[in-house]
Amino acid sequence: MKETLAALVAAQRLDERLLVLRRRRASLPAELSEREAGHAVLEAEREEAEVRRKAALVRARELENEVRGLEERLARLEAKSRTLRDAGAVQVAQHEAQEIRDAISRAQDEELQLLEDADRLAGETTELAARIEQSAGELAAFRSRVETDAAELDAEIAELEGRRDARLGAVPNQVAETYRTLLDKRQGRAVAPLKGRSCGGCGMAVPPNDQLGVINAAKLVRCRSCQRFLVPLEVWSPESSAAEGSSPPPQRS
Repeated sequence: MKETLAALVAAQRLDERLLVLRRRRASLPAELSEREAGHAVLEAEREEAEVRRKAALVRARELENEVRGLEERLARLEAKSRTLRDAGAVQVAQHEAQEIRDAISRAQDEELQLLEDADRLAGETTELAARIEQSAGELAAFRSRVETDAAELDAEIAELEGRRDARLGAVPNQVAETYRTLLDKRQGRAVAPLKGRSCGGCGMAVPPNDQLGVINAAKLVRCRSCQRFLVPLEVWSPESSAAEGSSPPPQRS
């Protein structure tokens, strides 16, 4: 029976390691997705800046054409006003000319601002392009590391699963099946040590007769609360059994 208990403990140790490795393996795609999302943000920022830069240049050209048209209109109006003799007509022409000059000034100011914005956005796109190039290199290196880590983890997981299955192959089929069921139900812990007079898994008190069964390794004993297999401390952790095994043996009820 002690060999069965030792096999269960060995399987438990391997499953604990497997739990850590599987969690690490499962985290790799999320880590890669996070890096890819960061790279995509940079690309989106560059694309947006480039769209805004082009829009600024298009609008600046439109304003340039508008200014040219206004200047031509102003020239015609000024030429016409020089031929006018009526004071009222001259005043109207002068007022209209001033409105055109104001419109030209506003358009030129807006055009200048748009050209400055386009220059600034060109600088941003250049900077973002450099950051994207660096990010692409880092992402490629990270993706390669993820692929390597995934392959190594898959290999280690497969190796440990083989060792775990070999351990469970040394115990009766029903015991192995119960172990697997408990592993899923009890957060990866199907086996627990008897600590003093309590279950080392859930902390509940173990009846005296069950304590004797565990200590003597005479039979398979399961905690009546959490259903985990209970093993003596010397099987669970031989190096600590001497320190914790000094409590008096239970009395048979």
